[in-house]
Amino acid sequence: MANRNSRKTARGGKILLAVIIIILVIIIAALAVLYCLRPDIYHNYLGIGGHNWTEWETETEATCGTSGTSTRECTWCGEVEVRTDSATGNHTWTDWTVTEQNTCGADGYEIRTCTVCGQEQTQTLNATGQHSWGEWTVTLEATCGTDGSRTRTCSVCSAVQTETILATGNHTWGDWDITEATCGADGYEIRTCSVCGQTETEVIPATGEHVYGDDGVCIICGYNPNAAEAASLGHDLYEGDIADVSTADISFHFFDLGTKYTGDCILIKCGNTEVLIDAGARAACVSTIEAYIGQYCTDGVLDYVIATHGDQDHIEAFVGSKSGGSYNGLLYDDAFTIGTIIIPGQTTKTTTLYSNFMAGVERVEAEGTAVYTADQCYEETDGAKRQYYLNDAGTISMNILYNYYYFNKPSDENNCSVVTLFTEETDSGNRNFLFTGDLEEDGEEKMVEYYQNVPAAYRTEYNILPQGVDLYKAGHHGSKTSSTQALMDAVQPKNVAVYCCCGTTEYTVNNLNTFPTQAAIDHIAPYTDNIFIPTIATGLSDYDASTDKFASQSFGGYELLNGNMIFYMENGVFKLYCSNSYTKLKDTDWFQTYRTWNV
Repeated sequence: MANRNSRKTARGGKILLAVIIIILVIIIAALAVLYCLRPDIYHNYLGIGGHNWTEWETETEATCGTSGTSTRECTWCGEVEVRTDSATGNHTWTDWTVTEQNTCGADGYEIRTCTVCGQEQTQTLNATGQHSWGEWTVTLEATCGTDGSRTRTCSVCSAVQTETILATGNHTWGDWDITEATCGADGYEIRTCSVCGQTETEVIPATGEHVYGDDGVCIICGYNPNAAEAASLGHDLYEGDIADVSTADISFHFFDLGTKYTGDCILIKCGNTEVLIDAGARAACVSTIEAYIGQYCTDGVLDYVIATHGDQDHIEAFVGSKSGGSYNGLLYDDAFTIGTIIIPGQTTKTTTLYSNFMAGVERVEAEGTAVYTADQCYEETDGAKRQYYLNDAGTISMNILYNYYYFNKPSDENNCSVVTLFTEETDSGNRNFLFTGDLEEDGEEKMVEYYQNVPAAYRTEYNILPQGVDLYKAGHHGSKTSSTQALMDAVQPKNVAVYCCCGTTEYTVNNLNTFPTQAAIDHIAPYTDNIFIPTIATGLSDYDASTDKFASQSFGGYELLNGNMIFYMENGVFKLYCSNSYTKLKDTDWFQTYRTWNV
């Protein structure tokens, strides 16, 4: 009985469990059906399931430069979502508007604006480069010998274009001015263009018909057929006579300055025209210099004065000494009237002496002297010339040669030197005489390079350095830093004047570097042994051959070697007059002791 009840109870439990399970299944199925049919009920009350969004609606429209916004709403719960819409970047531009018109010489600009956001955009209108030229206007008429010029102006940008009007070459000649030929001297016919002043010269050959006096000497030219021929010094140079100097075609005077100190002061005479290159070596030389010049400058006018550079041994006698409140030098004492003075284009000098020199230059300028710098002469600006004729026939000229340091400041004052070439045109060719002041190695080499690079098509005898110069004034008194091999190879001098006190220990105790130095002699020697010096130092301190040095720079004084040396041209013959001797440097006792001839 008990077992039967127990089995009934167990069976009833199983049935109940089955019923419960069935009911749960029905409930779950019902909920699932409900979720499928009404998901909003679950979303609203249970927060189950995603939103049921509407389409996005634009609240603020995005523009080219500003972000916009859009929204959407859940239809079940009413939640609203906001979205940012990025700026489109697509401007709505107006047409381009020119704000500044471009011209031939200047850029212009144009601008456009976005009608939505107001942003502006600018772009450049490049200059056209096409000028609107006006008519040509002649600013300087071309003449027979001088180029003219004309200009025109752009009406838009005011740019000015200049063109050269070439010289016509058609001179307006005046009548011939005749200098009659004589028995021993050529005559000349000269005529001058009334427009440009250029002269044309024709030679009237000497007649060769002497008119002899009772003494057998021609009364016109002084020719003496019975006189002995002048002694040859070699290299187309002959011994001269002081009596001939004043009537020479051109003469170059290296005279005793009356001092043991080295310096330059060279007088050049051509007819009634005098040129003075430098005035050294000391203030005490003024009286000696003026007395010597006075023998030859009979009209009291130094037509040209050249101060090569600002060192004491080249300019101190221009200033002189101060006495009674004023200086007595050549620029101050009015011993001579100066026509034109040429000074360096550059200087490194800030000394009191140089300031006094320039004050003297300003003084004579105020009295009517024309003052030019070497660069003005070389470029022929402001009335200066590169070439000056010294005689009426236009056959003897003074030429200002190129120097790089006319236009560029050097570290050494010597390289400021004004360089001159004197040329005489003769029937047998040009005779040339070169003066380089104290130009140093760098300046010499730059000058040589400049003239070597003149294009072949433009080379003439007037724009190259001539070979075989008849006279070369040794640069820087025969210093080791001048008369370089480059310059000597270019000009190949026949005769050399070294303006120094030979052997002076004024600047150094090193024997080889006393003037004239062994280096300068070695560079000159391959071309000539005609080296002449006016004076020689005396009373030198003790010399030590083992060190090749002197004991000190002091020395007693000086004496004449060759004395006053005057090189001159007479009837096509180059001559040298010396007041003391005709001793070549290599033949002196000093040379035999202190120098060698390495040729």
